[in-house]
Amino acid sequence: MVNWKYDLFLYFMGNLVNLFFREVVPRGSWRVPQTGPVLFVAAPHANQFVDAILLQRTLRLDANRRVSLLIAQKSVHGFIGWGSRQVGSVPVGRAQDAAKPAQGLIYLPDPINDPTLIRGVGTKFGQGEGEPQGMLFLPPGKKTSGESVHIDQVLSPEEIRIKRPFKTQLALQQLTGRDDIDEEGRFTNKSINGPAPGYQGTKFKLAPHTDQTKVYEAVFARLRNGGCVGIFPEGGSHDRSELLPLKAGVAIMALGALAEAPDCGLKIVPVGMNYFHPHKFRSRAVIEFGAPFEIPRHLVDMYRNNQRREAIGQVLDTVYQALSSVTVSAPDYDTLMMIQAARRLYNPTGKKLPLPVVVELNRRLALGYERYKNDERITSLSKSVKEYNSQLRYLNLRDHQVQYATMSIWKVIVLFIYRSIKLLILFLCTVPGLLLFSPVFVATKIISRQKAKAALASSTVKIRGRDVMATWKILVACGLAPTLYHFYSIIVVWRAWYDRLWGYLPEWMPLILVYFATWVAWMVISIAALRFGEVGMDIFKSLRPLVLCLVPASDFNIHKLKQRRAELSAQVTDLINTLGPEMFPDFEKTRLVPDVSKVETGGTQAASSTEARARRDSDQSSAGADAESPPPLSRRSTTQSSRLLPRNDSFSNIGRVGIFSTRPPSRSRSRSNSSGGGFGSSGFHISGFTTLDSKEGFNEASRKIREAMKDRRKKSDKVKMEAEGQKMAVSLKSLVSSVLGAVPGGGGLASSIITGPASGTGPAPMEALFARTRPEADGDECLRDCESCSVKYPRGFKVDEDDVLYGHVKGWSTHVLVGTGKADWVRDVADEKGSVMEAIDKAGGVTNGRLMLSASNLPTPHDTTDYSEPTTVLLLPAFALVHNVHPRNVPQLIADVVNRAPTTSSPLTPWQSLIPSTIPSPPDASSSSSSSLPPLTLESCPHSAVILMCSQRTRDARCGQSAPLLRKELERHLRPLGLYRDLHDERPGGVGIYFISHVGGHKYSANVMVYRRPNAFGKDDEPLPEGVDEAVAAKGEDDDDGDNGGEKKKKAEGEVKEKGDVGAAQCIWLARVRPEDCENLVRYTVLKGKVVKPERQLRGGFDRRKGLMSW
Repeated sequence: MVNWKYDLFLYFMGNLVNLFFREVVPRGSWRVPQTGPVLFVAAPHANQFVDAILLQRTLRLDANRRVSLLIAQKSVHGFIGWGSRQVGSVPVGRAQDAAKPAQGLIYLPDPINDPTLIRGVGTKFGQGEGEPQGMLFLPPGKKTSGESVHIDQVLSPEEIRIKRPFKTQLALQQLTGRDDIDEEGRFTNKSINGPAPGYQGTKFKLAPHTDQTKVYEAVFARLRNGGCVGIFPEGGSHDRSELLPLKAGVAIMALGALAEAPDCGLKIVPVGMNYFHPHKFRSRAVIEFGAPFEIPRHLVDMYRNNQRREAIGQVLDTVYQALSSVTVSAPDYDTLMMIQAARRLYNPTGKKLPLPVVVELNRRLALGYERYKNDERITSLSKSVKEYNSQLRYLNLRDHQVQYATMSIWKVIVLFIYRSIKLLILFLCTVPGLLLFSPVFVATKIISRQKAKAALASSTVKIRGRDVMATWKILVACGLAPTLYHFYSIIVVWRAWYDRLWGYLPEWMPLILVYFATWVAWMVISIAALRFGEVGMDIFKSLRPLVLCLVPASDFNIHKLKQRRAELSAQVTDLINTLGPEMFPDFEKTRLVPDVSKVETGGTQAASSTEARARRDSDQSSAGADAESPPPLSRRSTTQSSRLLPRNDSFSNIGRVGIFSTRPPSRSRSRSNSSGGGFGSSGFHISGFTTLDSKEGFNEASRKIREAMKDRRKKSDKVKMEAEGQKMAVSLKSLVSSVLGAVPGGGGLASSIITGPASGTGPAPMEALFARTRPEADGDECLRDCESCSVKYPRGFKVDEDDVLYGHVKGWSTHVLVGTGKADWVRDVADEKGSVMEAIDKAGGVTNGRLMLSASNLPTPHDTTDYSEPTTVLLLPAFALVHNVHPRNVPQLIADVVNRAPTTSSPLTPWQSLIPSTIPSPPDASSSSSSSLPPLTLESCPHSAVILMCSQRTRDARCGQSAPLLRKELERHLRPLGLYRDLHDERPGGVGIYFISHVGGHKYSANVMVYRRPNAFGKDDEPLPEGVDEAVAAKGEDDDDGDNGGEKKKKAEGEVKEKGDVGAAQCIWLARVRPEDCENLVRYTVLKGKVVKPERQLRGGFDRRKGLMSW
């Protein structure tokens, strides 16, 4: 494998896959080991070669690992063979590929007493057909795959003995012709020993023995060298809804590698390939990585000591269980559709669910159905859900489109006309590409169907052959689209040569330039046609439910369907809440969708609760299997007009089309985005344009511009003089503080010298506030930058290195982080129209000190970025998450939460003793009851520490550049410690990394603030203050002591929950942080609360344990 060839091939193929899929979401990629040998086992293998590209590309981009996949020998030819060699694939010969129909028929002469003896009629075993170690294949059933088995001995031309008996009902029926066999493969009438009277036998296939020695040697060599190998252990692609039996090869590879090199540290990582209609164009996929595991040493010893069958069986069982934890399996397609329908109905909060959560819900519901499928409540509810699905199919509707039944007739009419106009314009934009490249669309559909039929005919496991359709659609498009580009370009070049394109083409332009320019133009037109067509199709599908609402004959049907949906949603939710705790002991702790009844006020009646749940479900339900909600990490911008459309359709993509966009697709750096610079802003008034139709008008405008520029220069000079004076005063203050800092009370004396007498203790000296790293205690590495750091700031990234930093930040009492789901905002976040930031800025009323307000990329509960839904706020230093915050209840947030919460100067006391966990929303006379807000709910932030970095590009481009680079480097050092937590990681403890808005001091970029709990990771040198239980410190520790550590952690978490959360003990504010500082920042600042370079980087902070602050 050549690395640059590997990366280049994946780059081009990955772009093609991105065109085919609407979105591909990785989940759990942080679990992939960064070093050492790894064996990836992926299932289900539902998309032939596309599975391989998605897996390799996801691992390369999200885990920085290159993997060699095993590929069938029969596929190593043509373009597929060339591409497999570029990515280092290992070809494997499979018995089913060499299987051929054999002569004669076979049956079981004595299935009860001698089930391994096979007798043939007209067969030629050992005479060119059939050999020891070969394979025997039985025909597939209607909805089940055919069984296969190895041949042990050839007894005669008409008799063979197989290595194990057949055990499935289908196989025994094929070999005996009897109908007295139950589902477990047992004969109910054992008085009959042979086959059914007159039964001749069944057809079969035979395959010769395949030597896999070279394959195993190649795999062992890659694993010994610390590489990665990937395998689809089902043995081949299929389109079934459940996992196929795993082949023994994956266990042999793992055990064989460990037998040769026991200390290589091989880990096995299960990978779930979860698709929503994998064969369809612009569908979605979730690639989920499970927890890595190792094979126990005793199994390796068994494999060495000729107990291979037992060792291989146990490894296969472990791999199967691991794959079951990352895949969704159902016994048949109808059951899978019923489970997905139940998942759409189970959404009591009415909020949109991220795609990974959708997959996890499907998996848990499938597990619950498998366990309780015989329960009378489950069977009754399943029947009702299937009937609801049938009604949807009858009306040709999707589940999320039932919400149109709640609209008034006039709203439906306006929306229908509005969308029809959009559809017409999009159709006109799509027509050129549709006409030019219709051969590609037609050819991909026809050829993929032909290949599916051929694959189905040659397979014993496929149902409809859909697993090959996506591959052939992409391959045909790869070959035919460039051919059409070339053909059309040749026509244009010929016309340019003939008459210079009817005289419009300049004579100086060479024909070769015309050729390449038209080639690029065809590509742009085809991609534009795809995007316009996709959005247009979504709009077209949304018109039918609007028409049904307008037709009187169907109006009753859709409204009746809406009522039925509300009833089913309540039934599904109640049943899950009843059976969930029985199946999952930690159901309430690990539930994916919160129960609204837990946060409602005590006076709410059950009837109103059910009605509210039904209303939310009908107004905003999750999408179907073919239209899922987008992932939280790849958020989309929604325009005002798109809020009128269903959340689960992709109409917000219209915002990226120039003719429909209501705002620029990318944020401009123009001053118009700043305060007062744009329409609707809260700055100075902007009057309309005037006509300048005379010379005097132009002269007058020029005079006013010159006067304004002159005034601006005067103001700028004044600001510079004030800044210089402040800088001199601050430098003198820092000098005196550093001189008197070592003397007890010197901090207050220094402050008095510069600013006069002050109340309180004044700013704390640098050495007294935070401990600094010392080589004699922390080792020599504490003062060295990371040598392995490969991330660098861009050229021209300038930072002010002259100013003294410490002690110059303005003090704050409470820090409020508002979740917005994005990493950049307008220049002043208080100017974000309709946001919580704007409401907090206007509300005022903070009584417990200065409030620091920051917008952040904390995810919003509804995954929106337009401030239309309530959001979540992180309150620091309390480490409290406040949910359901909306501009309308901001005064209540300030009065009942912010003013009561612990501050930077308060002692370490639990915030639960100061603030109730649920605060009912006050009645809003200006709003109807249907739009009343849910109560404010508070819970402890699960993180042990939080790292905040300014990412506001609109204030300073350096912050937009430095924040993503620092985050990448911090993640690299936190992952091996098991401490990194992404935006949706539910595990307690660890370190959360979030982007925030402007905090001041952009010229010292990058600014990093670290909030830490008391003894967050058990490594602080400072003792805990009196009254703070050790359980608070244990809350963030990641114990690696096996079961004892886990029990200790659970006990500590229980104590924390009982005694309360004291929040952050420290905030360390650093500046001038570079990527090479990140290793020591994690090792000493995050884990131990120490500062590595205080003179150069420390700006300030507080320590509530010591009662000290830098201001």
